[in-house]
Amino acid sequence: MPKLFSKSTLLTLSLLSLLSPLSHAADAPAAAGHYLILYAAPGVPQDDDPYTWSTAGGKQLAQGVTKADGRAYLKGEEGEEHYVLKTVSMRWQLKVAAQCWQGAPDAFLGCVQLGKTTSRYDEEQEMLKLAEQQKEVRMQARIAAYAVAARANDDELAWLGRLPPSWTLDGYGKRLLGIGDKIARHIADAVPQDGPDARQFVCRAPAYYGPVPEQALVEAWMALPGDARTLRTGPAWDALVAAGGKGNWMARLELYYALSNGKVSELSLLEQYRIVQLMEWLHKNRVGGLYSYFSAAIPAEPGSNHNAAWRRQDQVFLYSALLGDYHQQYRMGNVLQRDADPALVAAGKAMQVCAQAAMPHRR
Repeated sequence: MPKLFSKSTLLTLSLLSLLSPLSHAADAPAAAGHYLILYAAPGVPQDDDPYTWSTAGGKQLAQGVTKADGRAYLKGEEGEEHYVLKTVSMRWQLKVAAQCWQGAPDAFLGCVQLGKTTSRYDEEQEMLKLAEQQKEVRMQARIAAYAVAARANDDELAWLGRLPPSWTLDGYGKRLLGIGDKIARHIADAVPQDGPDARQFVCRAPAYYGPVPEQALVEAWMALPGDARTLRTGPAWDALVAAGGKGNWMARLELYYALSNGKVSELSLLEQYRIVQLMEWLHKNRVGGLYSYFSAAIPAEPGSNHNAAWRRQDQVFLYSALLGDYHQQYRMGNVLQRDADPALVAAGKAMQVCAQAAMPHRR
Protein backbone atom coordinates (compact mmCIF):
# COMPACT_ATOMS: atom_id res chain seq x y z
CA MET A 1 0.00 0.00 0.00
CA PRO A 2 1.80 3.18 -1.16
CA LYS A 3 1.96 6.05 1.29
CA LEU A 4 1.85 9.67 0.16
CA PHE A 5 3.27 12.53 2.17
CA SER A 6 2.34 16.21 1.82
CA LYS A 7 3.72 19.15 3.76
CA SER A 8 1.02 18.94 6.39
CA THR A 9 -1.01 15.76 5.99
CA LEU A 10 -0.27 12.06 5.72
CA LEU A 11 -2.57 10.32 3.26
CA THR A 12 -2.55 6.62 2.43
CA LEU A 13 -4.05 5.25 -0.77
CA SER A 14 -5.14 1.65 -1.05
CA LEU A 15 -6.26 0.45 -4.45
CA LEU A 16 -8.68 -2.42 -4.22
CA SER A 17 -10.29 -3.90 -7.32
CA LEU A 18 -13.33 -5.85 -8.29
CA LEU A 19 -13.36 -7.07 -11.87
CA SER A 20 -15.62 -4.87 -13.98
CA PRO A 21 -15.80 -3.71 -17.58
CA LEU A 22 -14.58 -0.23 -18.57
CA SER A 23 -17.15 2.51 -18.12
CA HIS A 24 -17.43 5.89 -19.82
CA ALA A 25 -20.09 7.68 -17.77
CA ALA A 26 -19.09 10.53 -15.44
CA ASP A 27 -21.86 10.02 -12.89
CA ALA A 28 -21.34 8.19 -9.59
CA PRO A 29 -20.36 4.56 -10.35
CA ALA A 30 -22.07 1.48 -9.01
CA ALA A 31 -20.99 0.02 -5.69
CA ALA A 32 -19.07 -2.75 -7.47
CA GLY A 33 -15.96 -1.48 -9.23
CA HIS A 34 -12.51 -0.15 -8.71
CA TYR A 35 -11.91 2.25 -5.89
CA LEU A 36 -9.32 3.93 -3.76
CA ILE A 37 -9.38 4.16 0.00
CA LEU A 38 -8.23 7.51 1.33
CA TYR A 39 -6.96 7.90 4.86
CA ALA A 40 -6.73 11.20 6.71
CA ALA A 41 -4.16 9.52 8.97
CA PRO A 42 -2.95 5.94 9.28
CA GLY A 43 -5.95 3.79 10.14
CA VAL A 44 -8.38 6.72 9.93
CA PRO A 45 -10.49 6.68 6.72
CA GLN A 46 -11.14 10.02 5.05
CA ASP A 47 -14.93 10.12 5.41
CA ASP A 48 -17.24 12.41 3.38
CA ASP A 49 -14.42 14.08 1.43
CA PRO A 50 -15.42 15.39 -2.06
CA TYR A 51 -13.34 13.98 -4.89
CA THR A 52 -13.13 13.83 -8.69
CA TRP A 53 -11.55 11.16 -10.89
CA SER A 54 -10.49 12.27 -14.36
CA THR A 55 -8.22 11.46 -17.22
CA ALA A 56 -4.99 13.44 -17.37
CA GLY A 57 -6.56 15.37 -20.24
CA GLY A 58 -9.34 16.61 -17.98
CA LYS A 59 -12.26 14.33 -18.91
CA GLN A 60 -14.14 13.65 -15.69
CA LEU A 61 -15.06 10.00 -15.22
CA ALA A 62 -16.38 9.93 -11.65
CA GLN A 63 -17.14 12.26 -8.79
CA GLY A 64 -18.66 12.09 -5.35
CA VAL A 65 -17.67 11.99 -1.70
CA THR A 66 -15.74 9.28 0.04
CA LYS A 67 -17.74 6.68 2.00
CA ALA A 68 -17.46 6.02 5.70
CA ASP A 69 -14.64 3.54 5.02
CA GLY A 70 -12.79 6.11 2.86
CA ARG A 71 -13.72 4.58 -0.50
CA ALA A 72 -13.56 6.79 -3.62
CA TYR A 73 -14.96 4.83 -6.55
CA LEU A 74 -13.32 5.21 -9.93
CA LYS A 75 -13.78 4.16 -13.55
CA GLY A 76 -11.43 3.46 -16.38
CA GLU A 77 -11.43 5.03 -19.82
CA GLU A 78 -10.68 2.90 -22.88
CA GLY A 79 -7.33 3.78 -24.41
CA GLU A 80 -6.30 5.92 -21.43
CA GLU A 81 -3.51 5.15 -18.97
CA HIS A 82 -3.03 8.43 -17.11
CA TYR A 83 -5.50 9.56 -14.47
CA VAL A 84 -5.87 12.27 -11.84
CA LEU A 85 -7.58 12.01 -8.46
CA LYS A 86 -8.42 15.31 -6.75
CA THR A 87 -9.73 16.01 -3.29
CA VAL A 88 -10.22 19.33 -1.58
CA SER A 89 -6.61 19.47 -0.52
CA MET A 90 -4.64 17.02 -2.68
CA ARG A 91 -4.01 15.94 -6.25
CA TRP A 92 -2.55 12.57 -7.31
CA GLN A 93 -1.39 11.52 -10.76
CA LEU A 94 -1.72 7.78 -11.41
CA LYS A 95 -0.74 5.57 -14.32
CA VAL A 96 -2.98 2.54 -14.86
CA ALA A 97 -2.22 0.34 -17.87
CA ALA A 98 -5.25 -1.06 -19.74
CA GLN A 99 -4.55 -4.64 -18.63
CA CYS A 100 -4.56 -3.59 -15.00
CA TRP A 101 -8.32 -3.11 -15.08
CA GLN A 102 -8.86 -6.75 -16.06
CA GLY A 103 -6.40 -8.42 -13.71
CA ALA A 104 -6.83 -9.83 -10.24
CA PRO A 105 -6.84 -7.41 -7.32
CA ASP A 106 -3.22 -8.13 -6.34
CA ALA A 107 -2.10 -7.73 -9.94
CA PHE A 108 -4.08 -4.52 -10.21
CA LEU A 109 -2.34 -3.10 -7.16
CA GLY A 110 1.00 -3.95 -8.70
CA CYS A 111 0.04 -2.35 -12.01
CA VAL A 112 -0.86 1.05 -10.66
CA GLN A 113 2.01 3.50 -10.69
CA LEU A 114 1.89 6.61 -8.54
CA GLY A 115 3.15 9.72 -10.25
CA LYS A 116 3.39 13.27 -9.00
CA THR A 117 1.53 14.18 -5.82
CA THR A 118 0.82 17.79 -4.97
CA SER A 119 -1.36 19.71 -2.56
CA ARG A 120 -4.00 22.02 -3.95
CA TYR A 121 -2.18 24.86 -2.16
CA ASP A 122 0.97 24.10 -4.16
CA GLU A 123 -1.09 24.08 -7.36
CA GLU A 124 -2.58 27.45 -6.54
CA GLN A 125 0.87 28.85 -5.82
CA GLU A 126 2.15 27.52 -9.14
CA MET A 127 -0.78 29.14 -10.93
CA LEU A 128 -0.12 32.44 -9.19
CA LYS A 129 3.55 32.20 -10.10
CA LEU A 130 2.69 31.49 -13.74
CA ALA A 131 0.23 34.40 -13.79
CA GLU A 132 2.94 36.72 -12.45
CA GLN A 133 5.37 35.51 -15.09
CA GLN A 134 2.80 36.09 -17.83
CA LYS A 135 2.05 39.52 -16.40
CA GLU A 136 5.75 40.38 -16.51
CA VAL A 137 6.01 39.22 -20.12
CA ARG A 138 3.05 41.42 -21.09
CA MET A 139 4.56 44.36 -19.22
CA GLN A 140 7.87 44.00 -21.01
CA ALA A 141 6.01 43.96 -24.32
CA ARG A 142 4.20 47.17 -23.34
CA ILE A 143 7.49 48.80 -22.35
CA ALA A 144 9.01 47.84 -25.70
CA ALA A 145 5.97 49.26 -27.52
CA TYR A 146 6.29 52.48 -25.53
CA ALA A 147 9.94 52.89 -26.58
CA VAL A 148 9.01 52.53 -30.25
CA ALA A 149 6.09 54.98 -29.97
CA ALA A 150 8.03 57.52 -27.90
CA ARG A 151 10.88 57.49 -30.42
CA ALA A 152 8.49 57.98 -33.35
CA ASN A 153 6.47 60.68 -31.52
CA ASP A 154 3.74 60.49 -34.16
CA ASP A 155 0.73 59.50 -32.05
CA GLU A 156 -2.39 61.69 -32.07
CA LEU A 157 -1.25 63.66 -29.02
CA ALA A 158 2.32 64.19 -30.21
CA TRP A 159 1.72 67.95 -30.11
CA LEU A 160 2.04 67.70 -26.31
CA GLY A 161 5.78 67.20 -26.81
CA ARG A 162 8.30 64.41 -26.53
CA LEU A 163 8.38 61.97 -23.65
CA PRO A 164 11.28 60.05 -22.07
CA PRO A 165 12.66 57.57 -24.61
CA SER A 166 12.21 54.63 -22.23
CA TRP A 167 9.55 53.79 -19.66
CA THR A 168 10.38 52.89 -16.08
CA LEU A 169 7.99 52.62 -13.16
CA ASP A 170 10.24 54.87 -11.10
CA GLY A 171 10.47 57.57 -13.77
CA TYR A 172 6.76 57.52 -14.57
CA GLY A 173 5.78 57.40 -10.91
CA LYS A 174 7.94 60.41 -9.99
CA ARG A 175 6.48 62.50 -12.78
CA LEU A 176 2.87 61.52 -12.00
CA LEU A 177 3.29 62.06 -8.27
CA GLY A 178 5.15 65.29 -8.93
CA ILE A 179 2.29 66.92 -10.83
CA GLY A 180 -0.20 65.46 -8.37
CA ASP A 181 1.64 67.07 -5.47
CA LYS A 182 1.75 70.42 -7.27
CA ILE A 183 -1.99 70.35 -7.88
CA ALA A 184 -2.73 69.34 -4.28
CA ARG A 185 -0.50 72.14 -2.92
CA HIS A 186 -2.12 74.66 -5.24
CA ILE A 187 -5.60 73.67 -4.04
CA ALA A 188 -4.50 73.87 -0.40
CA ASP A 189 -2.94 77.31 -0.88
CA ALA A 190 -5.53 78.86 -3.22
CA VAL A 191 -8.79 77.71 -1.67
CA PRO A 192 -9.56 79.40 1.69
CA GLN A 193 -10.67 77.18 4.53
CA ASP A 194 -14.09 78.83 4.51
CA GLY A 195 -14.23 78.65 0.72
CA PRO A 196 -14.16 81.37 -1.94
CA ASP A 197 -16.78 84.09 -1.99
CA ALA A 198 -19.31 83.10 -4.66
CA ARG A 199 -20.69 86.65 -4.65
CA GLN A 200 -17.52 87.69 -6.49
CA PHE A 201 -18.48 85.56 -9.49
CA VAL A 202 -18.10 87.18 -12.88
CA CYS A 203 -19.30 85.40 -15.99
CA ARG A 204 -16.62 85.16 -18.63
CA ALA A 205 -16.62 83.54 -22.06
CA PRO A 206 -14.20 80.65 -22.76
CA ALA A 207 -11.90 82.94 -24.74
CA TYR A 208 -11.14 84.88 -21.53
CA TYR A 209 -9.32 81.86 -20.06
CA GLY A 210 -7.28 80.95 -23.11
CA PRO A 211 -7.30 80.26 -26.87
CA VAL A 212 -10.38 78.43 -28.21
CA PRO A 213 -9.71 77.70 -31.91
CA GLU A 214 -12.14 75.27 -33.55
CA GLN A 215 -14.56 75.83 -30.66
CA ALA A 216 -17.51 74.59 -32.70
CA LEU A 217 -15.81 71.19 -32.94
CA VAL A 218 -15.29 71.12 -29.18
CA GLU A 219 -18.94 71.98 -28.59
CA ALA A 220 -19.96 69.20 -30.99
CA TRP A 221 -17.93 66.74 -28.93
CA MET A 222 -19.43 67.98 -25.70
CA ALA A 223 -22.92 67.57 -27.16
CA LEU A 224 -22.42 63.82 -27.65
CA PRO A 225 -24.05 61.36 -25.22
CA GLY A 226 -21.82 60.20 -22.38
CA ASP A 227 -21.28 56.74 -23.87
CA ALA A 228 -20.12 58.21 -27.18
CA ARG A 229 -17.51 60.30 -25.38
CA THR A 230 -15.85 57.16 -24.02
CA LEU A 231 -14.98 55.65 -27.42
CA ARG A 232 -11.96 57.83 -28.24
CA THR A 233 -12.42 57.13 -31.91
CA GLY A 234 -14.32 58.52 -34.89
CA PRO A 235 -14.65 61.95 -36.54
CA ALA A 236 -15.78 63.77 -33.37
CA TRP A 237 -12.79 62.46 -31.41
CA ASP A 238 -10.40 63.29 -34.24
CA ALA A 239 -11.80 66.83 -34.38
CA LEU A 240 -11.37 67.22 -30.60
CA VAL A 241 -7.75 66.06 -30.86
CA ALA A 242 -7.15 68.51 -33.71
CA ALA A 243 -8.63 71.38 -31.68
CA GLY A 244 -6.42 70.44 -28.74
CA GLY A 245 -3.42 70.44 -31.04
CA LYS A 246 -4.24 74.01 -32.00
CA GLY A 247 -4.19 75.05 -28.34
CA ASN A 248 -7.89 75.00 -27.45
CA TRP A 249 -7.88 74.76 -23.66
CA MET A 250 -11.38 73.32 -23.45
CA ALA A 251 -10.42 70.61 -25.94
CA ARG A 252 -7.38 69.71 -23.87
CA LEU A 253 -9.53 69.53 -20.74
CA GLU A 254 -12.00 67.24 -22.51
CA LEU A 255 -9.12 65.05 -23.70
CA TYR A 256 -7.92 64.80 -20.11
CA TYR A 257 -11.41 63.83 -18.94
CA ALA A 258 -11.76 61.20 -21.66
CA LEU A 259 -8.38 59.55 -21.07
CA SER A 260 -8.59 59.71 -17.28
CA ASN A 261 -12.06 58.18 -17.23
CA GLY A 262 -10.93 55.17 -19.27
CA LYS A 263 -9.73 51.90 -17.82
CA VAL A 264 -6.00 52.08 -17.16
CA SER A 265 -5.59 48.53 -18.48
CA GLU A 266 -6.93 49.68 -21.86
CA LEU A 267 -4.46 52.56 -22.14
CA SER A 268 -0.99 52.18 -23.54
CA LEU A 269 1.94 53.36 -21.45
CA LEU A 270 2.33 56.23 -23.90
CA GLU A 271 -1.28 57.30 -23.36
CA GLN A 272 -0.79 57.16 -19.61
CA TYR A 273 2.18 59.49 -19.98
CA ARG A 274 0.10 61.78 -22.19
CA ILE A 275 -2.36 62.12 -19.30
CA VAL A 276 0.51 63.38 -17.15
CA GLN A 277 1.46 65.89 -19.84
CA LEU A 278 -2.13 67.10 -20.05
CA MET A 279 -2.23 67.53 -16.27
CA GLU A 280 1.00 69.53 -16.41
CA TRP A 281 -0.31 71.79 -19.17
CA LEU A 282 -3.71 72.34 -17.51
CA HIS A 283 -2.09 73.21 -14.19
CA LYS A 284 0.38 75.57 -15.82
CA ASN A 285 -2.54 77.39 -17.45
CA ARG A 286 -4.71 77.28 -14.27
CA VAL A 287 -7.62 75.51 -15.95
CA GLY A 288 -10.31 75.23 -13.28
CA GLY A 289 -11.72 71.91 -14.47
CA LEU A 290 -8.45 70.18 -13.55
CA TYR A 291 -8.78 71.09 -9.88
CA SER A 292 -12.40 69.97 -9.48
CA TYR A 293 -11.70 66.69 -11.31
CA PHE A 294 -8.55 66.05 -9.29
CA SER A 295 -10.28 66.82 -6.01
CA ALA A 296 -13.25 64.57 -6.79
CA ALA A 297 -10.92 61.67 -7.56
CA ILE A 298 -9.17 61.77 -4.17
CA PRO A 299 -10.71 59.16 -1.83
CA ALA A 300 -11.64 60.18 1.70
CA GLU A 301 -9.06 59.16 4.29
CA PRO A 302 -10.08 56.36 6.65
CA GLY A 303 -11.64 57.74 9.81
CA SER A 304 -12.06 61.22 8.35
CA ASN A 305 -15.12 63.40 8.89
CA HIS A 306 -17.07 62.81 5.69
CA ASN A 307 -19.24 65.90 6.12
CA ALA A 308 -16.13 68.04 6.45
CA ALA A 309 -14.59 66.32 3.42
CA TRP A 310 -17.70 67.02 1.33
CA ARG A 311 -17.74 70.64 2.43
CA ARG A 312 -14.10 71.00 1.46
CA GLN A 313 -14.76 69.39 -1.90
CA ASP A 314 -17.61 71.81 -2.57
CA GLN A 315 -15.23 74.63 -1.75
CA VAL A 316 -12.83 73.33 -4.39
CA PHE A 317 -15.72 72.94 -6.85
CA LEU A 318 -16.72 76.56 -6.22
CA TYR A 319 -13.12 77.68 -6.69
CA SER A 320 -13.02 75.82 -10.00
CA ALA A 321 -16.31 77.42 -11.04
CA LEU A 322 -14.84 80.89 -10.43
CA LEU A 323 -11.88 79.86 -12.63
CA GLY A 324 -14.13 78.99 -15.58
CA ASP A 325 -15.09 75.39 -14.86
CA TYR A 326 -18.46 75.53 -16.58
CA HIS A 327 -19.46 72.08 -15.39
CA GLN A 328 -19.07 73.21 -11.79
CA GLN A 329 -20.72 76.56 -12.53
CA TYR A 330 -23.87 74.68 -13.48
CA ARG A 331 -23.63 72.28 -10.53
CA MET A 332 -22.71 74.83 -7.87
CA GLY A 333 -25.34 77.18 -9.29
CA ASN A 334 -27.95 74.64 -8.17
CA VAL A 335 -26.37 74.45 -4.73
CA LEU A 336 -26.20 78.22 -4.24
CA GLN A 337 -29.80 78.75 -5.26
CA ARG A 338 -30.85 76.77 -2.19
CA ASP A 339 -29.04 79.20 0.13
CA ALA A 340 -30.87 81.66 2.38
CA ASP A 341 -28.60 84.54 1.29
CA PRO A 342 -30.24 86.37 -1.68
CA ALA A 343 -26.81 87.41 -2.95
CA LEU A 344 -25.70 83.79 -3.15
CA VAL A 345 -28.95 82.81 -4.84
CA ALA A 346 -28.33 85.51 -7.44
CA ALA A 347 -24.75 84.28 -7.92
CA GLY A 348 -26.05 80.74 -8.41
CA LYS A 349 -28.49 81.84 -11.09
CA ALA A 350 -25.75 83.83 -12.84
CA MET A 351 -23.47 80.77 -12.81
CA GLN A 352 -26.05 78.59 -14.49
CA VAL A 353 -26.78 81.19 -17.16
CA CYS A 354 -23.04 81.52 -17.78
CA ALA A 355 -22.53 77.75 -18.02
CA GLN A 356 -25.41 77.34 -20.45
CA ALA A 357 -24.00 80.07 -22.68
CA ALA A 358 -20.53 78.51 -22.72
CA MET A 359 -21.78 74.93 -23.09
CA PRO A 360 -25.15 75.19 -24.90
CA HIS A 361 -25.35 71.45 -25.50
CA ARG A 362 -24.05 70.13 -22.17
CA ARG A 363 -26.26 69.69 -19.12
